[in-house]
Amino acid sequence: MAKVILPLLSQTASGQFAHSMVFTKNNVVRGYVIPANPQTVNQMAQRNKLGDLQRALVKLGAVLRAELKTGFGARWNTVIIKEILANANANLTTYTTDFTAFTAPQKAEWDTADTSVPVALVAGLPLYVCARAAYEISVRLGVTLTLTLPAAANAATVGAEWIDATP
Repeated sequence: MAKVILPLLSQTASGQFAHSMVFTKNNVVRGYVIPANPQTVNQMAQRNKLGDLQRALVKLGAVLRAELKTGFGARWNTVIIKEILANANANLTTYTTDFTAFTAPQKAEWDTADTSVPVALVAGLPLYVCARAAYEISVRLGVTLTLTLPAAANAATVGAEWIDATP
């Protein structure tokens, strides 16, 4: 990309020029590219999984959110998603396998504790996966969180901690 100090024929420039170059808002010129969005079945499935995880992260309460921001940085949600999707979704697969091993009543408790509405993932799984990833990262970084290790039998506790419903 080339930085534009005084663009051609004017003091400012924006938009595209003849399908060959694009002027951005911060005075940078780049080549014009037709965006690719094939919307394949696999791509849409992955987008739906990401959407489910983000919907679980949105439900996070102010106390835990502040702890995550302090411990993981301003982009704490990106850190959690990156942890889940690392190594071709290896952690997502591991956490899903763990969740699948829960009994039906335990899965129902996780579904009750999870206030988000998943599209691609099983009900209750987004909360479990996000809480488990946040907990694992905090242990690895040595960050103290008011979050219990997510397990089969503590959905109500983790759910309450997630939305700051515990005193």
